[in-house]
Amino acid sequence: MHHPIDPKIDCVFKALLGSESNRALLIHFLNAILDSALPAPIT
Repeated sequence: MHHPIDPKIDCVFKALLGSESNRALLIHFLNAILDSALPAPIT
């Protein structure tokens, strides 16, 4: 049986977005969430 990884779980969120190797993923995530609140995208 396959169980998907739930990104709402703190340790999963940190593993996905808290490592230097996933920096581009974090930047993309922040730009998607904060799009209307930012004057320009995060680079």
